[in-house]
Amino acid sequence: MTSMDRRLPIGNRTKYDPGQRVQRRDLETCDKVLLEVARANRRGIKITIWDLPEVTGMPLHQAFAAVRSLEFGRLITVGDDLADPFGATLELREAGSHRLRQRRDA
Repeated sequence: MTSMDRRLPIGNRTKYDPGQRVQRRDLETCDKVLLEVARANRRGIKITIWDLPEVTGMPLHQAFAAVRSLEFGRLITVGDDLADPFGATLELREAGSHRLRQRRDA
């Protein structure tokens, strides 16, 4: 079986990680992080990867994995902090806002 055989049909792909099988709980985790980033941005608060375990209730490694998926899917922007990678600020992109609107309307 090639890697192409393991891919989902195009209608079932997720914007978070195109071409990969994604578990429902992974999508829920990404949506939870996306929602918290959006809330912080709306309030004008800078949110970092370090902040995510407190606001989401998930472990740091799980929150970080969700951030990487969201960044890969171009739903959020991760700022650079060379001194502390987990201190990088997170910002919602337009595609992320669109994803939240779709989720709310569903």
